[in-house]
Amino acid sequence: MTRSVVLDEDDLALVEALQRDPRAPWTEVAAMVGTNAVTASRRWDRLRAAGAAWVTGTPGPGSHHAQVLAYVDVTCLPSEKTRVASELAGDAHALSVDITAGGRDLMLTVAAVDLPTLGRYLLERLDRVPGVTGTRARIATRLYAEGSTWRLGVLPSNGGSGGPPHLTRPTVLDDVDRELMSALGEDGRASYAALAAATKISQPTARRRVDRLISSGAVLLRTEVAAPLAGLPVMVVLSADAPAGRLDDAAARLGRLRQVRLSTTLAGTPSLLVVAWLASLEEVHRFEQELSHVVPDVVVVDRLVVLRAVKRMGHLLDVEGRATGTVRMDVWSDPVPGEQ
Repeated sequence: MTRSVVLDEDDLALVEALQRDPRAPWTEVAAMVGTNAVTASRRWDRLRAAGAAWVTGTPGPGSHHAQVLAYVDVTCLPSEKTRVASELAGDAHALSVDITAGGRDLMLTVAAVDLPTLGRYLLERLDRVPGVTGTRARIATRLYAEGSTWRLGVLPSNGGSGGPPHLTRPTVLDDVDRELMSALGEDGRASYAALAAATKISQPTARRRVDRLISSGAVLLRTEVAAPLAGLPVMVVLSADAPAGRLDDAAARLGRLRQVRLSTTLAGTPSLLVVAWLASLEEVHRFEQELSHVVPDVVVVDRLVVLRAVKRMGHLLDVEGRATGTVRMDVWSDPVPGEQ
């Protein structure tokens, strides 16, 4: 198999500019990376066509009856890991699917509109998939860092906090909002004309609704990159504990570490989940040492290394992390239609 050339500095700078503002006009993006709008737009079109980078809008916590998010460890029959991962990647509620090493076979990020829907997915869909031998779900209580706040770190700091977005009052979603969210899930930079056409509303209405969805946190925009092509081929998942009185502070400080893509507290034991992207396996222990130095309250109790990312927030990935297709992130739908 021929390996793709890693992304160059100009590519990475463009990706980070869009990480800072995923729907920024090309004139603003170009100013951030020191080029012109036409060149920036063409370069982005090339990256997106190659599946090397993309913008997506994921369901966020700022909606009425905010979604329930769970991280699910799955064990499989030895010969069934890849097939099960591929099957689950087609599920709307399984936003991300990773094949892992370190005691479990798969890790899923599962979202649902409420606890009953989550339970239906776990008990009546996931547990019944042929080849699955066991599951363990841990429900997130609060996200302190996630993909929309993570940065490559190749551009000079702009003084932003990089923390979770400030949310306004929860938004009640209707069918049009959900259609807009699905369209943004496929392309977070879709034009207002395209979004209006997809939902059969006017462009001004599309603009107003999208702005409301983003500002309320009902949609979290994130600019993704094929991690191996960005020089970050190692994804490590750490389960950790911290004293109850220090849990929030520990999770917040973990979320500020440059390697961390996810820092969340969990309703269960262990109480923390941390995901980091690293340049090599050698960095795994160095990262843990840094973590222990910066956040001494935290004790790592388990580790997983991702062998292959199969799906990330609705986007199907190839072995090099490039996006090859999308699955609608419909967290409101019935996980097992026709079986009531």
